[in-house]
Parts: sequence; C-alpha cells; structure tokens
Amino acid sequence: MTKWKKRAIIGAGILVVVILIAVSAFKGLDVATAEAAKGTVTATVVEKGTLVSKDAVDIFSEVQGTVREIHVDVGDSVEKSALLAVIDVKDLDAQIAQLEGELKSVKGLQESALSQTGQNQVIQQQLALEETKINYDLARDDYERHLELYNEGAVTKTQLDSSRAAMENAQKAVEQAETALNAAKRQSQGSSLQYQGQIESITARLEHLRGQKEKARITSDRDGLVFAKKVKEGDYVTSGAILFTVGTTDLLEIETYVSSKDIVNVKNGDEVRVVLKMPGEDIELTGEIARVAPAAEEKMSSLGILEDKVKVIIRMPKRPEGINLTPGTTVDVTVTTQEKRGVLAVPKEAVFSDKGEKFVWVVRKGSAVTARVKTGIEGDDLIEIKNGLAQGDEVLLNPHDKELKEGIRVK
Repeated sequence: MTKWKKRAIIGAGILVVVILIAVSAFKGLDVATAEAAKGTVTATVVEKGTLVSKDAVDIFSEVQGTVREIHVDVGDSVEKSALLAVIDVKDLDAQIAQLEGELKSVKGLQESALSQTGQNQVIQQQLALEETKINYDLARDDYERHLELYNEGAVTKTQLDSSRAAMENAQKAVEQAETALNAAKRQSQGSSLQYQGQIESITARLEHLRGQKEKARITSDRDGLVFAKKVKEGDYVTSGAILFTVGTTDLLEIETYVSSKDIVNVKNGDEVRVVLKMPGEDIELTGEIARVAPAAEEKMSSLGILEDKVKVIIRMPKRPEGINLTPGTTVDVTVTTQEKRGVLAVPKEAVFSDKGEKFVWVVRKGSAVTARVKTGIEGDDLIEIKNGLAQGDEVLLNPHDKELKEGIRVK
C-alpha cells in the first residue's frame, strides 16, 4: 500500500468520526427531565415506635429477700389487690421476735419501777408531810394559847417568842416536806417517762417491720393484664426492683424517639403515619402527636451510635378492627418534620453543588445550560427553589452525567 493510499484511508476515518459526532450533536443527548412547579415540599423521618399502655404501672418490691412464690404469668388477667408474688423475709421475722422480747422486758421494768422504789419514796414523803402538818397544827395552837396568856400577863415575853419560833419552824418543816414529796413524784414520773420513751421507740420499730413484712406480699394496685414479669422463684430482689408491669389494652399509645435535629417543627396535634407490619400485609393507621418531651435524652442507634433524641407520644384516635394490639408491639412511625405548601420546587436529585453553591441543569432552546439557584427546605422527594428558576422550567434529573457540558443539545 502506497503512502498516499494510507493517508487517504486515515483521512476518511477522521471524516467519519467527525460526521458521527456532528450527527450525534444534532440529534441531542437523551436526558430525563422534570418541570419546576409549585407544590408542597414535605420532609419526614421514619422511626421505630412501641405500643405502650397509657395506664400501665411498674410494680416494685419494697423489701429485699428471695422470691418464694409467684402466682401470675405474662398475659394473665388480675384484679385489684390480687396476690402476684411473695418474698421470703425470714430476717424480718427474727427482728420482729427480738423486738417483741425487748418490748416485754421494758414494760416489766417500767411496772417494777412504778410499783417498788418510786412508789415507796412517794408514799414515805406523803407520810412525812402529814406528820409535819400535824406538828405545825400543834405548834400553832400552842402559840395562840401563849399569846392569850401573854395578854393576860400570865407568861413572859420570852415564853411567847419561844412558842412563835416553834410554830415558824413547824411551818418550814411543812414546806420542806412538800418540796421533798414533789421531788419524789418527779423522780418517779421521770423513771416512768424514761421507760415509756423506750417502749414507744420499740413499738415504732415493730410497726415498721410488721409493715415491711406485709409488703412482702406483692399485690396488684388495679384491674388489668400482666404485661411483664421480671423475676422468677428463687431470685433475690432488693428494695426498688421492678417485679411486674400491669395495665390495660384499652388505652394504648405509641412511644417513639425523634432526633433533636428534626424535632424543631414537630408539635402536639401533628398527624403521623403509623404502619403495623403483619404477616403478608402492612396495615396503615393514622396517629396524632399527643406529647413532645421538653428535653432530649441519649439513645443508642441501630448502628451503635449515641444520639440525642426526644421522646414523642402518639395517640391513635381510631384502632384497627379485628386486630389484637398489645403493648410491646413494634410499628413504623412517619413523622413530618418540615412542610411548605405552594412553593416552587424541583426533584431534589436535579440539584447539585459546586464550590459551595447550588446549581441545576436547565433546558434552554433545546440545549442544556447550568443555572445557579437558591434553595429552601429539602423534602423527601422535592427541594424548594427560592430563586434562579421560573415555573415551567425544565431541569435535568441526572446532573452528574459525564456527557453533559454547557450548551449541549438534549432531547
């Protein structure tokens, strides 16, 4: 093959390529598009929720000991005051017996004190007081007789003064005897009060222990179903341990947790979508947010990451017919975190970022050109366009197509 023939073949090949490129450019790049249109942009999050009984209560142990008997199981129906379990409190029995012995002993000491020493002292002082009063009466009569005789001149002044002194001494003796009697009474009462204080202290401890013994019988505080049983016979429990959960299925709520970043616009009364997964079908229900907790708490995510989440309680105005909903059932909860109505929006996959700014590819006269846009809220499917596009503008849905370039014809 000659040199000129080779050049002719190469030139022909280049011409074919150029022609093909030109034809392709004329036909345009196949692209998927969507129109910028006004609508509703909605952002949601899907969280796992758990059905809980609104009136369910945990029943705690108020004593420590070994669980001796259990009388119910999960799912059992119970009435108020029904016996659920019995805790062995042998230590309490021993303490009660010891205190009963102490109480009997102290009462005996009190009776002994009142009937012997204390009472004898009081009686002796009472007799002494009576004797001093008799002596005083005699001394007073003697003085009055001496006074009459003195007025008649029958006795001397010295004899009168002597009888007066004797009367005054007798009066002082009465006063001293009264003081001694009061002291004896106070001493006797003090001894009695001392024993009485011990009796009251022991009695109070006995009442407390007997109350604790009664609390060893664990009973239900309401009619309902046993939702949970946390112990078995032979387990050792401490005061404050949860033993059972009892409630009804009449008042069910859904408890879920929403990220603190998404909770800003969530409020009481918002409607939520609840999906109950059943064998062979998903049942969709409508719920309503009843309460949003005022503070976040740390929760472990399914990926093992600690996140700040806020508890949300959802009520179900209408329960599905023919389905037995029970506490502990898991559901999917879709919560709307943001929503804007009547705003210009495009599918969010149409928007891309470059050097910190947002752009879309828009079709102008059959060609693709980039347009810088300012976006608003980002929903599940759409993103709000605040400026940069007009209603009816056609945007490309695959802005990362490698064949896209400024001005390329598209179809």
